[in-house]
Amino acid sequence: MCVVAVKYFSNIGWVGVKNRDRNYDTKLKIVQSNRKNVQRLYIDDEYTRWTEGLNEYGLCILSATFSVKSDEKEGDEIANFTKKRKEGYMSPDGKKIRDALFLKDPLDAIEYLQYQELAGATYVFNQKDCYLLEGGFTEKKIFNRNRRYISKIQKIENYSCRTNHGILLPQLGYKKDAADPKLLKSRKSSEKRLESVKDSVSATNTYTKMMNALSVKPYDDPFLNPIRVGDIKKGDMVTTGQIMLIPNTNTMHYRPIYSTITANYHKLNSTISKTYFEIVSDRRLLSFKDYNDIKN
Repeated sequence: MCVVAVKYFSNIGWVGVKNRDRNYDTKLKIVQSNRKNVQRLYIDDEYTRWTEGLNEYGLCILSATFSVKSDEKEGDEIANFTKKRKEGYMSPDGKKIRDALFLKDPLDAIEYLQYQELAGATYVFNQKDCYLLEGGFTEKKIFNRNRRYISKIQKIENYSCRTNHGILLPQLGYKKDAADPKLLKSRKSSEKRLESVKDSVSATNTYTKMMNALSVKPYDDPFLNPIRVGDIKKGDMVTTGQIMLIPNTNTMHYRPIYSTITANYHKLNSTISKTYFEIVSDRRLLSFKDYNDIKN
C-alpha cells in the first residue's frame, strides 16, 4: 500500500512524492550507479530489490502497487528468507524500473515499462513532462487463455495522485465489490487516502511542502490516513518512509520513518555527481508521541 502524487510548479517544474507503506522492517540502500554511461540514483530495498529513483537526465519514476495480494504477503515472503538474506525476495518490477532509468525521455521510459508489463500506477516524469501508466493483469483466464496484461497511459497536467485502486482501469487493485472483508476495508482505505491527498496536494503552493501534503492525518483510524503509524512488529502496514524526486535539480530526498538506510552521503554528493541525495528529518512530520513510539 502506498500513496503517490505529482504536481507541476511554475518555478521548478514537476515534483513527485511517495509514501512507501510496508509491513516489515525496511532496510534500504541509496545507490548511485554509473553503468552504460548513465548515472542513476535510486532506493534499493535490501530484501526485495524494489527500486524507485531518477537519473542524470532528470527522468524520475515513482509507483504504487496494484498487486495488492502479493503486496500484503510480502512481509511473510521476507520472513521465509531470514536465513537466506542474501538471496532475498526479488521484485521483477524493481528490475524493470532500474532498466527504465537508463532512458532519457519520459514517454520512451513509460512505453518501455508498458512493454515490460509493469503492474501498478506509475508516474514517469522530468522537469517538463509527466505521464501515468496504469497497468495490471486480469484475474481469470479468458477463453482458456492465461490472464492478460491490460494498461493505459495518460499525460498528466497540473497534478495527479494515486493509491492502490485503478482509476483509468477500475478493475485493477482493490475492488469495491471484493468478497473478502479485509480487502473491502483496504479498498475503503485506498479511497480515503486518495481523497485526502488530492485535497492537500491541490492546495499546496510550493514544492517544499509536498512531503507535508502527503503527511496529513484527517482520520482517527490510522488505516485510513495517507501517513500511517502502527506497530510494525505486529505486521501493521506502516509508512516506512517518504521519497521526493525533483528533476530540476536531479535530487532525491528521503525521509526515513520505519526504515534504516545505508548511504555514503559525501560520495553521493561529490563534485563529480550528476545526481544528488538529501535526507529529511521525521521530527516535524510526526507528533511527539508518534516519534517516541517509533524510536522505542
